[in-house]
Amino acid sequence: MRPTLPRPKALLLDDDPAVLRLLGRTLAARGLEVLAATEGAGGLDLLLDELLELDVLIVDLDLPGRDGWAMLRLIRGAGGEEDLGVVVLADRPGAAVRARLLALGADEVADRADGPEEAASAALRVAASRGARPPASPRTAARLAPPRRAALPALPALGPAIASAAY
Repeated sequence: MRPTLPRPKALLLDDDPAVLRLLGRTLAARGLEVLAATEGAGGLDLLLDELLELDVLIVDLDLPGRDGWAMLRLIRGAGGEEDLGVVVLADRPGAAVRARLLALGADEVADRADGPEEAASAALRVAASRGARPPASPRTAARLAPPRRAALPALPALGPAIASAAY
């Protein structure tokens, strides 16, 4: 019997159900195990519970309860955590916002307008730069993956207005 290889693990924090669904699926399709929360307090609880197992945190800059700014300050400043990769999702961030986020310790800033593929690519780059094990191909990951616990929340069906958005 072959040993089971752990998949890189991402924590996705965003209050937009479309982002959770689409980016979560994109990350999973690229071989990552995805945990998710829709607000800062729940995200912080998950972060603390899973910190030693996480490879990358993807956080919405405008997350309710504890936004991306506060998460970065907590993780990099108060917590002193340097091993966890952090990608911040922002709506059309300008150069000044990007520079401030990077100075606070974000590894990358992904523009929501670029869609879930670009955000997933940023997360994979960050995880790899932090020494995360490379994700298996989707076929290999499905064969080797341990039984999954519920990671992504069940989301209601989304209407046509959301289907036309980048996410």
